[in-house]
Amino acid sequence: SVAKSAQFPLHVWLPDAMEGPTPISALIHAATMVAAGIFLVARLLPLFIVIPSIMTGIALIGIITVVLGATLAIAQKDIKKNLAYSTMSQLGYMMLALGMGSYRAALFHLITHAYSKALLFLGS
Repeated sequence: SVAKSAQFPLHVWLPDAMEGPTPISALIHAATMVAAGIFLVARLLPLFIVIPSIMTGIALIGIITVVLGATLAIAQKDIKKNLAYSTMSQLGYMMLALGMGSYRAALFHLITHAYSKALLFLGS
């Protein structure tokens, strides 16, 4: 799920995948594919919440992804790469919310992010 949602150690594929020439491929990545990893962690949260070290690890991965994604987004000149790194940063926020035990906030953010980022990719 860390690779699917482009979290810190396995995040390098996302900007290249979203930079594709067709807006449909970017739309699919922005709205559905990266959401699968977050949704998987949210579904397994009742199992993870029993072990505090796993929750701390999820939150730590989320924090690193937020900072790294935002920093890399600032440095981009291409709008699609900027949106890709912004997506990575927002997925880090969702992972952080899950690591703190707030699955409702994470899923709400996931749904609103999917709509807004899909429209941003169609406009770029």
